[in-house]
Amino acid sequence: MEFKVRQAKKEDKERMLQLYNSFMRRFVGSASRPSKSFMRMLRKKDNINYVALDSQNRMVGYVHATLEKRNNTGEFRDIIVDPKHDFEQVATVLVEKVNADFAKKKVAAIVAGSLRNPAYEKIFPKLGFIESESKGVFMYAILDAQKLLNELEPVFANRLKEAENWKGLVQIQCDEHSLYLEKIAEGVEKVVWTNRPVDFSVKLGGTILVKLIFGVADPLECRKSEQLKVETTVSEAKAIKLLQRLFPRSQFLTMDFW
Repeated sequence: MEFKVRQAKKEDKERMLQLYNSFMRRFVGSASRPSKSFMRMLRKKDNINYVALDSQNRMVGYVHATLEKRNNTGEFRDIIVDPKHDFEQVATVLVEKVNADFAKKKVAAIVAGSLRNPAYEKIFPKLGFIESESKGVFMYAILDAQKLLNELEPVFANRLKEAENWKGLVQIQCDEHSLYLEKIAEGVEKVVWTNRPVDFSVKLGGTILVKLIFGVADPLECRKSEQLKVETTVSEAKAIKLLQRLFPRSQFLTMDFW
């Protein structure tokens, strides 16, 4: 499928916000960004913003980049793609457009920070990018495991919705705290408390949970090394599919504070 690319306009802000929210809910969590931030993004002269449109003129992705005049560099900030579409295919046409703009403006360097994201490795090397040691440090601390699970509830719920031909009760236990979700025909519901037997249970520590959510660890390898434990009433083949559905190794290219 081919995608058209045009400059983003102020009228696009609501659809850009929708794309951002759907992307973040699926891959990151309940991170949020107000509508006003998109107005500022589209208004600032040093920003470069493009949207990708499908054959029916529907917006399926956008890129946000900026010119840092102080050191004459171009920097990619957001690359957001509708989760229903192929990320690499849509992101590539957006990145190529911004990269051409940076070249016209004769920037000294172009920066695309990725938090070690493999998705970037599919796009930027083709455009001549080389990897550089990051000067930034990403750190996290889990102070409240239950709060973290609550924040991640919409992520797991969205992923469970896509589990085909299966219904049941799922427990995700992190450091003695649990999140219960029930997959039913109509969708996924959070269960506050139940004495029913669990159909699929995952037990793991906070560090492994974060690595799995950020997509930098493989759930099957973690299970094999006993960094997470699975207890289930389903077959081994189904258990593997459910584990991969909950932790699909999908990574993201933008991040807000939780």
